Amino acid sequence: MKRALFGIAVVAIMAGPVSCNLFADHSVILDVSKLDAPAAISPGSPLTVILTVTTGGCKSFDHIAAERGASGASLTAWGQDAAKGERNVSCPLNIVNEQHSYQFDPPIQSPFTVQVDRGSLSSLTATVQVQ
Repeated sequence: MKRALFGIAVVAIMAGPVSCNLFADHSVILDVSKLDAPAAISPGSPLTVILTVTTGGCKSFDHIAAERGASGASLTAWGQDAAKGERNVSCPLNIVNEQHSYQFDPPIQSPFTVQVDRGSLSSLTATVQVQ
């Protein structure tokens, strides 16, 4: 009897996690609804931009990835979507707009163009003058 109960417990433990894959890649590019950047900065000053990132439901913010060149940069807001690739996942119906800043250290060439990748949506762009 003990052996049968042990067998049932092992099967239950093994079958439980099948609906939720803990090793699945839940990474997604998050929508950025707004890019705030100053029109101009002083030479030698850092440039700080603010991204308004849309999260909520099963999506959460993780980090901002940047690719920088001499005259500009491309930013992407990355997050996690707990429902991506999963079945029977219930997500709350909330939408949250979070502000996250990113700083570029000098030297910054004028004009400096910041572009935000939004996945399948058109990108956001801001141009900053150094004067």
